[in-house]
Amino acid sequence: MTDPADHPAYSQPRPVAAEPAGAPAAGPSGDIPREVRVLAVTGLGEIAPGAPLASLLAEAMAPLGPRDGDVVCISTKIVSKAHGLQVPAEQREAAVERSSVRTVARRRHTRVVTTVAQIPSGPVMAAAGVDTSNAPGGPLLLPEDPDACARELREELQDLLGVRCGVLLTDSSSRIWRVGVGDIALGAAGIASLQDLRGSTDADGRTLAVTVRNLADELAAAADLVKGKAHGIPAAIVRGLPGAVVEGPGVPATALSRTGEEDWFRRPSLESVWQALGLALDQEPIARMSPEPADQRIARAIEVALLPRPTAAPTPSAATARLVEPDRIEVTPTGDSPAHWMAAGALAERIRTALGAEEITAPLPPVHLEITPPPLHPDEEPR
Repeated sequence: MTDPADHPAYSQPRPVAAEPAGAPAAGPSGDIPREVRVLAVTGLGEIAPGAPLASLLAEAMAPLGPRDGDVVCISTKIVSKAHGLQVPAEQREAAVERSSVRTVARRRHTRVVTTVAQIPSGPVMAAAGVDTSNAPGGPLLLPEDPDACARELREELQDLLGVRCGVLLTDSSSRIWRVGVGDIALGAAGIASLQDLRGSTDADGRTLAVTVRNLADELAAAADLVKGKAHGIPAAIVRGLPGAVVEGPGVPATALSRTGEEDWFRRPSLESVWQALGLALDQEPIARMSPEPADQRIARAIEVALLPRPTAAPTPSAATARLVEPDRIEVTPTGDSPAHWMAAGALAERIRTALGAEEITAPLPPVHLEITPPPLHPDEEPR
């Protein structure tokens, strides 16, 4: 992600006033509102493919008295339903693969394998965002361009309601190094999604150097407190936040994802080592979500080291490896030539690297690795 201040829509010249009427627009450090309200939008009912979503939302919002500065937070799931982005249950795995720009990790939980993947709009999500909850007709796919969907809905809602509002499309997602899920913004229109606090001062007068607030995700999480999957309420209004809604298109949600060179955590520890060892994605084993016994992790390290690299020319195996005792691995050249012994040494180093990857998560007991001579040919004399 580039510096948010470089985004052409980042600095909006005229924020729209939010409740209370006449409240000042947010300054460089953001004015603190005395009250922010989160209002559930009820009465929408089940959304069918082809449904006029904006009209249904406007009708459901009417009793709440829509106002300038309202932020309308809508679960992306009902947008997917209205767009008919649904597949039969038996096509779920194929849909996950089609919806993935790149696979980050795969983890096994009992008999189920969860794929964590980057989706076309940028975020990294479990199952590429393909969701089966509250989807009786089959798994739902995410829109390929949630920002465009948000812009379209905003234009329609503003025409129907006669107010200046912002729109966020939200979905639940887990966070790196955090347990549980919370809603984030997948699509945004008319929102000051990022608030640059750099150059302002904290309560002690110190200048803030790096703080950029992700306002869009904070709004999405706040809205989820009154909606959510268990309640059948897919939309909410966040009201009373000065400067949240802007005149122009605002900063799109695609600008909120750290991808490409900005992604510090492109792959978890195991997968990054496997990739460095030259494994193709379809060769990689799948680790479990829960902690695994040491013997399984040691066996997996040997398996990974023995896999042929797709980029290497296919040749007969010049060395083999096996776990002969719980704490001892033997690597054996298949012949007695210098090339065979070099291959055995290379294989031993691959095993040590794979074992090192397994130890990143949790220590392994000491494992002794030795290179043993190849078995004697019947005609050979012991040396």
